[in-house]
Amino acid sequence: MIDVLKNTPRVALIGCGAWGKNLARNFAELGALTGVCDTDTRKAKVIALEHKIEAIDEDQVFTHPNVDAVVISSLAPLHASQAERALKAGKHVYIEKPMALSVKDAQNLCALAKDRKRVLMVGHLLQYHPAFMALKERLSELGPLKHIYATRLALGRFRRQEGVLWDLASHDISLILALAQSKPKTIEAVGQAFLTPGKPASALLTLTFPNNLTAHIHASWLSPFKEQKLVVIGEKGIAVFDDRKPLAEKLLISKDCFEWEEDQPQANDGFKSSAVLLPEFEPLRHECLHFLTCIQEGTEPLTSGEEGLRVTEVLEAAEKSLQEKFVKPGGCSK
Repeated sequence: MIDVLKNTPRVALIGCGAWGKNLARNFAELGALTGVCDTDTRKAKVIALEHKIEAIDEDQVFTHPNVDAVVISSLAPLHASQAERALKAGKHVYIEKPMALSVKDAQNLCALAKDRKRVLMVGHLLQYHPAFMALKERLSELGPLKHIYATRLALGRFRRQEGVLWDLASHDISLILALAQSKPKTIEAVGQAFLTPGKPASALLTLTFPNNLTAHIHASWLSPFKEQKLVVIGEKGIAVFDDRKPLAEKLLISKDCFEWEEDQPQANDGFKSSAVLLPEFEPLRHECLHFLTCIQEGTEPLTSGEEGLRVTEVLEAAEKSLQEKFVKPGGCSK
């Protein structure tokens, strides 16, 4: 993988929080970071000093002549308005997930990017993970896909601006849509919102697709243990992407899991599992480099604005389903 680009686009970062620091480091190491800003100016100054760049205010991000692209890692409710302002200023835009908190805002950003001929990319990081990239390459080994389930569990970090699906499930929806290669036919969700009314901290999402493919996602801030797992089940095999495992064990493919006796399926206790050898690289570095390359070459990102819009459509439909079904304190459904 090439880590250095000629004539590297110049990037300004909005948001110097826990994840913003990682974005700053990667864009700085790629020679692209030219400025950072945060509502907490102390955070911005610390990162600016670390990478020997400017700490600037938000207005400068959009007007500075030495800024070609804006990377947005602020609070989720600010993503759409900041991205809109950047696109209208003629900047390319990378937005951390979720790209927006409504389909209307996501559509607006996609239309703006197309009109201004600017790259719009969404930070669906796991699409750039070596394990998921390898899974896509070997998907045919599983046969026709039948079911996918994902778990993304941890204790916290609790958010008030958006529910757990918007925070955690964005990644898994992005992966599942990439594997299904189609939009879901039905979307249903149920959740528990006892911490912040109307903002579930734990939720289950069910998707159905054409060709009898189904998917489930369990996202929760209420788990005492961490789990980040994607299981893909086909007629011929099962793939497990477990991001909590060491690199050598992150992607397992199991074959001959089922056998048939008199037209009845039976579990084969002697099934074989093998770990897939993966290249060692940081997914975020790959993602940041991809954004810069798309700007230089005028190509559409893997996780483009349109891809982000499809994820937002699922999330908004899930939110609507949640508002109808989430469990209120006392155990009664709305």
